[in-house]
Amino acid sequence: MSEQGLPMVLVDDALASPLKFAASDGAFYYLSDLTFPEAPHAPGQELSGGRQVFVKALVAQKDRWGRLPAILLDREMSDLSGKLVEGGLAIVKPQLRAFNCLKFLINLESEARRKNVGLWVVKNVINDYKSISYEQIGLYGLVEASVISVGQTRSKTYLNFGERWTEDLTGIIQRGKLADFSEFGHDLSVMKGKRVRLRGVLQLNQGPQIELKHPAQLELLD
Repeated sequence: MSEQGLPMVLVDDALASPLKFAASDGAFYYLSDLTFPEAPHAPGQELSGGRQVFVKALVAQKDRWGRLPAILLDREMSDLSGKLVEGGLAIVKPQLRAFNCLKFLINLESEARRKNVGLWVVKNVINDYKSISYEQIGLYGLVEASVISVGQTRSKTYLNFGERWTEDLTGIIQRGKLADFSEFGHDLSVMKGKRVRLRGVLQLNQGPQIELKHPAQLELLD
């Protein structure tokens, strides 16, 4: 344990295995609210070179794989998530962070993408949802498309991106999450005709769909 009472880890070790790494307290952690490409780009010198950083768990409850969601903090107790996203090393995967923090990280991601930094050298945004292939089912990714209609049932709201839901992409929001979307600033009633970016796991349930469990998974591009 460090003087701050937080466990420590070599930043190289955490980035080499962001889904499960051990810290100095013997516990296992994963980097929360971030996802990494299969072949991560090498981090800059300020994020590597045998540097030790603090590990701060965001919740006390371990998941079913015995891991705790965590962030990495430098010696000044600054969150390193921004540097990872800004350097094109990670994609934002909304989960536990506060709304304002996620908006900040998504803005950094957009800037990294604009500059073609890190993983964004190879463009991995699916610009046309019709280009989705079976190889992408089950993977986390980004999709940009225009909403042609918004549907609603007692339990769900649907963002439709085509006329045939068995073939065209659908964004699904559970009724219990609608208040979060409103608080985040999304007005789903005016989404028709808007170009948006979705982020999440592409699933196949009769038709391709992405369940939007967090409002930061939806970005308005218009």
